[in-house]
Amino acid sequence: MIRPIIGISGSHNIADRQLFVRENYMQSVLRAGGIPVLLPEIDDEETAAQILEHLDGLLLAGGGDILPSRYGEETLPACGEPDAQRDAFELLIIPMAISRKMPIFGICRGIQVLNVAMGGTLIQDIESQKGIPTGVHQQQPPYGEPVHTVHFAKDSLFEQITGTADMQTNSMHHQAVKEVAPGLQVDGQTDDGMIEAVSAKENPRIFAVQFHPEYLSDHDVYAQRLFAYFVKLACEYQAEKA
Repeated sequence: MIRPIIGISGSHNIADRQLFVRENYMQSVLRAGGIPVLLPEIDDEETAAQILEHLDGLLLAGGGDILPSRYGEETLPACGEPDAQRDAFELLIIPMAISRKMPIFGICRGIQVLNVAMGGTLIQDIESQKGIPTGVHQQQPPYGEPVHTVHFAKDSLFEQITGTADMQTNSMHHQAVKEVAPGLQVDGQTDDGMIEAVSAKENPRIFAVQFHPEYLSDHDVYAQRLFAYFVKLACEYQAEKA
């Protein structure tokens, strides 16, 4: 069987004109049976469509903040520096992938940009807007150690994927989902109410998490099951295209 191609939308170092993704994303996909490739950040719809023709799944990796104007808000002082080029690319390619019924897996920024692309909004800064100290959701290294529990809703997609209702996870974010997009549903939250897992209401091929399973997947069976499920979906999508 030909292994499915997983396109990864990674980070962008604007000053040095570098596109990159952490190795653990790549290793998690490889371990699950997929072939990861880093996607270019382009704003041409025709080129983006041709890129998607070669992909069997779209992985939206972590990274910086999304420009608040993308979800109809003014930028607050605590919001991080935006990457307009990455915003434009992801907000172009996500609807195209959805229309093709392509599997989509969002991680950290990935859950946020997926939510924005589908019509939701974000908490720009958890500490200043919610009064929760920064350290609660932005842990210090090592990032492969869990710091809180994510509770999955009963019979949710995530409970089915992982086989557990309570997953110990890491946490490395200062933003989070605020208003959930109409097409998404909340599948997991922390004790303080932060949304940590969502899935599409009518498409089990679209799901996302706020935590970072790529840091956990080499030693945590539940984290690797997320990647295994995603690659399984990509295999099914690949077969449909044949």
